[in-house]
Amino acid sequence: MISRPRSPLQEYGFAVAAVAAATAVAFVMFPIFELTNLVMLYLLGTLVVATRGHRGPAALSSALSVLCFDFFFVPPRFKFSVSDAQYLLTFAVMFGVAMIISHLTIRLKEEAEAAREGEQRTAWLMEKAKKAEIEMEAESLRSALLSSVSHDFRTPLAAILGSASALLEKEEFRKSPSACDLLENIEAEAERLSRLVQNLLEVTRLESGTARLKKQLYPLEEVVGSALERLEKTLQHRNVKIDIPENLPLVPMDAILMEQVFINLMENGLRYTPPESSLEISAVEEKGAVLVTVADQGPGLKKDELERVFDKFFHDQSSPGAGLGLAICRAVVNAHGGRIWAENNSEHGAVFRFTLPLS
Repeated sequence: MISRPRSPLQEYGFAVAAVAAATAVAFVMFPIFELTNLVMLYLLGTLVVATRGHRGPAALSSALSVLCFDFFFVPPRFKFSVSDAQYLLTFAVMFGVAMIISHLTIRLKEEAEAAREGEQRTAWLMEKAKKAEIEMEAESLRSALLSSVSHDFRTPLAAILGSASALLEKEEFRKSPSACDLLENIEAEAERLSRLVQNLLEVTRLESGTARLKKQLYPLEEVVGSALERLEKTLQHRNVKIDIPENLPLVPMDAILMEQVFINLMENGLRYTPPESSLEISAVEEKGAVLVTVADQGPGLKKDELERVFDKFFHDQSSPGAGLGLAICRAVVNAHGGRIWAENNSEHGAVFRFTLPLS
């Protein structure tokens, strides 16, 4: 059960009540006990007030205890005058002892609470560390598994692609529309699976830190052109608008990895847009970096997806993708010292932007 915090007025009221209770008990003990014994009652009351952890009420209890002891029990009684000057020293000692007791009690309580909070925080940190360690081990195991499977897939995929391409060149298959369609479908799906395997390899290499960027100064339009050539068959019925200024400076980058970024962004746009819609790729120099934009004319992204689209294996359930393309884009751009983000076009479609530092 959670206790509600007490108001300052309640605490001061409790201090007054404690002094009143000590005075009432002292009245009962007065005919029998010496005055020095009655002082103990007031010190006990101040100790009880101090255990609640508030310095103001504890100080009030100390002061009221001295006043009540003087008024009710020190001769002449029921007056604040003192017949014996020695009682002034008694009052001073009584007040000082009460203040010291309250201070030590409150400090002890604060240290106990701090120790309890420290224990709770330590337990929380240990739990988080254990959870993080388990997640790291799981991620490491998954990356190793993905890397192993990807390597094993590359050889048979290369054989399938080579065989499909070779058969498509034979005259007897080219004369048969149905056989030609089947072979073209095999070739296209094998190429798509090959790109998926390549994405798996790249994401595991980048996340494990084994990938080393081979940066050189490249014209951005050449990298974009190379990506367009790789997607020539897929883009044959699409209009791709390129807007890259001729005076755009050379960009230090790993051309192979950046080519993969453009391929992944364009494939993502093709996957979620109508067949007749176009893609737009543009770049401008901005604040010591090149800002690249890849825009499509699809339905756009939901608000909660603008960040999540870059997570591994996140994709629309209706999409044939594996949710790795954009994750690789982020890993590659981050490795180049840039950043990547997604937006929605003011009219329609999704817009992906990323920066590449020029220095």
